[in-house]
Amino acid sequence: MNNANILLDVQGVSRRFGGLQALGDVSFDVRRGEILALIGPNGAGKSTLLGVVSGSTTADTGTVTFKGERIDGLAAEQVNRRGLVRTFQGAEVLRQMTVLENVMAAGVAHAQSGILSGLLGFGRAAEVGRQLWSTGMEKLQVVGLERLGNANAALLTAGQQRLLSIARALATGAELLILDEPAAGLNTLEKRVLADVISRIRVKGTTVVFVEHDLAFVSRLAERMVVLNHGRVIAKGAPDDVRKDPVVVEAYLGNTDLSGARSTTGPARVRPVVLAVDGLRLRYGGLTALDGVNLEVREGEIVALIGANGAGKSTLLNAIAGTETPDGGALRFDGKDLAPLKKEQRTGAGISLAPEGRALFAALTVHDNLLMGRYARMRLTGLTQLLWPRGPARAEMDAVMEEVLDFFPRLRERLHQQAGTLSGGEQQMLAIGRALMNRPTLLMLDEPSFGLAPQVTREILESLVRLAARGMTVLLVEQNARSALQVADRAYILVNGRIVANGASEELLNRPDITQAYLGWESEPAGAEDDTPMKVAA
Repeated sequence: MNNANILLDVQGVSRRFGGLQALGDVSFDVRRGEILALIGPNGAGKSTLLGVVSGSTTADTGTVTFKGERIDGLAAEQVNRRGLVRTFQGAEVLRQMTVLENVMAAGVAHAQSGILSGLLGFGRAAEVGRQLWSTGMEKLQVVGLERLGNANAALLTAGQQRLLSIARALATGAELLILDEPAAGLNTLEKRVLADVISRIRVKGTTVVFVEHDLAFVSRLAERMVVLNHGRVIAKGAPDDVRKDPVVVEAYLGNTDLSGARSTTGPARVRPVVLAVDGLRLRYGGLTALDGVNLEVREGEIVALIGANGAGKSTLLNAIAGTETPDGGALRFDGKDLAPLKKEQRTGAGISLAPEGRALFAALTVHDNLLMGRYARMRLTGLTQLLWPRGPARAEMDAVMEEVLDFFPRLRERLHQQAGTLSGGEQQMLAIGRALMNRPTLLMLDEPSFGLAPQVTREILESLVRLAARGMTVLLVEQNARSALQVADRAYILVNGRIVANGASEELLNRPDITQAYLGWESEPAGAEDDTPMKVAA
């Protein structure tokens, strides 16, 4: 290909954070005038790569060339001035300004107006002001918000704020616009409007790269795709070719075969319901994260909740744990309404969450991290027991500690080692062990295999089968869908905040359409068309 057609060229980029290889020898190019999608499962390295390209993260090795000029090593604002502009997942509008003023403010640096003349209003100030107004209205027209130019930006819907962030990026003089999950949380009609806007931007001469987890949205827009997994490029090419690539399918669904998969033999019995979720709805600002979710988890089951990133899985776990407040619907635990209970009260009642990313206290020892998992239970016995455990409460705490260390013998070997010095697999064992210190009735795990090698993933997931054999009830969120289905009794598939399929794990594993349903290549679930669209001019 003619090098003149290459706008951005990334060659051999690597980046390590401590023991984590976030990017490894990443190479790809972006051609002038195209729409390119950068995709990959959770933890693939997409955000790190965007940081390297846009100047907010420094690569350890490799080069980034934009319009024939090396830009790796430049500060983010210097990269921006050269015409490579990135938006972020949060729109972050200037809420005290109008829609038009937001766009005008973004264009000030590109207009090259002096600070003093701008403040005092002499020289080119009046001319620059007219230029900013004209440019602002032009960019608002591109995204369809020109009729709302005088409206307060804080009053826009979430979808409109996302469009405003794009207009602001265009006002900086962007030749290459990088959009970070532009469709996250938008409803179906808002996504259609967004797709039209991105296509319009390209027609007007701006090259677009976007990171997105909604692969149906990606398929409609992208002319080429670059797929990352574990920090490396595993596929490039046209959407039709990428979506059929077995390596890509494996990256999203996983390929770990588990020897400890659950047995389906033996007589079935009706188990009591531990957790019931009924019509749960939750919004972040104007973004719909959960939309009428219904599910149940019965005693002694492992229930998997699977779906692409951004589907609402973690939000659901957080709503059950009490760190997020639903807008509607009901949550019942052991037959009791969870709404009156605060976060720590839910933990004390027997709900434990091992969060994504583990959230360990890196400077504390393994022993101290485990003790933190007993905090809510000890708090119920009184302040003095919390400060100086004694008697039956101390005896029970010591007994639970022994149970956890017997279950994860590797933690016993590292009991007095700082948590931050453990391997990734050991840290995940510690995160689960800390949750088990609560002796929970319901154990919730959010992406326990995140960032782990296949052998370690196998060890962690097979440990869940051993927990269930002891009577533990488990709700599992897992990116490695195939492995999750091997250890779970039942599963629910979540797409854009809605349950689109559920059933016995074996049935879902054998369904020919599971790949499409999970990856989200196909159209949105039925009923999505009823959502209220953004008001955007043609």
